[in-house]
Amino acid sequence: MSDVPQEILDLVDRQARAWERNDFALGAGDWLPDGELVAPGARVAAPDLAREVTEFHRSYTDLVVTVLNVFCTEDRSKVGIEWDWEVTRRSDGVRGLTHDAIIVDLVDGKIASWREYFDLGGSVEAPT
Repeated sequence: MSDVPQEILDLVDRQARAWERNDFALGAGDWLPDGELVAPGARVAAPDLAREVTEFHRSYTDLVVTVLNVFCTEDRSKVGIEWDWEVTRRSDGVRGLTHDAIIVDLVDGKIASWREYFDLGGSVEAPT
């Protein structure tokens, strides 16, 4: 592992802000056309991410993403991220905090795969 280059930190920040602001266009350019986001209970192709972000914000509000840790391989092909995802469920106003670990595969600086690992057990996003 090496020091994290600014372009990697900027990519992570764009992804966080895109979700927070319900504006996938902020980070759309970071994705390969055939990229994929995988999270517990979800697998979303890059072309469908804008819709996914919009759908998320129909059910949740006041999202705050706090980046805690970012690291990458020397060749910048793999990135590890820890962030906290805090959000309010619109249906009842309950606010929750989810600790999230993410592994990203990059090809020529673009996201090929974004894999999130978190526990839905205490999440306000867990299916009821």
